[in-house]
Amino acid sequence: MLINKLTWYWLQITGDTNAEDIVDGAINGSRMVVSAFNQDWVDLATGQSEVYKAVVNVAALIGVVLVSFWSISWYSRLAQEGLNNEILNEMIYPLIVCLMLTINNGDLLANTSLMFRNVAINLNDRVLSITRNGITLRDAIRTTNMDQAFALSVQAQLQECEKKPTNGRNAEGEPINPREICQKEKTDQIKEQAQKYKEKYGLSSYSNSWNPKEIAGQFVNSAVQTLSWLIFSGLQAGFQYVVQIAFLMNAYIAPIFLVLSLLPMGAKPIYAWMAGWLALTLILMSYSIVCGIAASAIVNASNSNPLFLQLVQAILSPILAVAIGAGGGMATFSGFSSSGRLISGRVFR
Repeated sequence: MLINKLTWYWLQITGDTNAEDIVDGAINGSRMVVSAFNQDWVDLATGQSEVYKAVVNVAALIGVVLVSFWSISWYSRLAQEGLNNEILNEMIYPLIVCLMLTINNGDLLANTSLMFRNVAINLNDRVLSITRNGITLRDAIRTTNMDQAFALSVQAQLQECEKKPTNGRNAEGEPINPREICQKEKTDQIKEQAQKYKEKYGLSSYSNSWNPKEIAGQFVNSAVQTLSWLIFSGLQAGFQYVVQIAFLMNAYIAPIFLVLSLLPMGAKPIYAWMAGWLALTLILMSYSIVCGIAASAIVNASNSNPLFLQLVQAILSPILAVAIGAGGGMATFSGFSSSGRLISGRVFR
């Protein structure tokens, strides 16, 4: 997002469009969002996260209070009925809670969260590795983002050529068209930059890549399209940022959900926590699938509009992904609740 903002300010101040800056934002945007949280997960896994330690301490304090109240009734039943399967069954969950929260400041629970996160990332990587129309979804997204970013750069730079006259003479006195010469120089320059970027990032070429001739007549709204493109890019990065924060927050609140499950309620909050991981995983995978299909469709059918894929990635895909993830999470929570009641009623019987 920082690269996109700087690029836009540069456009406003100088009137120039640096294609490399725009493409850097398009290709590296999501990678930068994910990597921004790597240290947080490292701290969580190694027990260095102060936020997680604070949450574990609060959860442990709540757990002491709840287990104390629970133990009074448990001892009373033990004295009256003696040791039986039902009383042993009631001991299991409080014992699990105590172990999860007390061993190395919740290290076991933290690593469980890290495992869920790694599973989600690995599943998403497998989805992005699926081949469609002869190209993986990951490469399709990266390649089409790059092509559309360069197409946007061409539109902005061709606008400079409109300031040049259509008639003129060269040094030898021969008639020339300075506007056409400028357009050719700009498009050749951008095509050369695009090829270098494809080689740099290992991106494949395809037959329906952007065509400078189709873009030449679209320069009129280049400023509006540039602003729209950067806004959509910011929304796309913002959505990915929120998803990554949601993963991290789900790990941080795990101790609270775990200890609140000691309360005598029908559906345990820990089931909602587990369903939350599935919902976030479904959101991540659904978003990748929708963006990948849209990008691979562009590979198979040319689309020179640089806003098409950005619109899909910034607005349409997040809406669909959240709807699918929320629905799957709610269904899973209902299933966990029903299964949990059934299993807890049969343990040790």
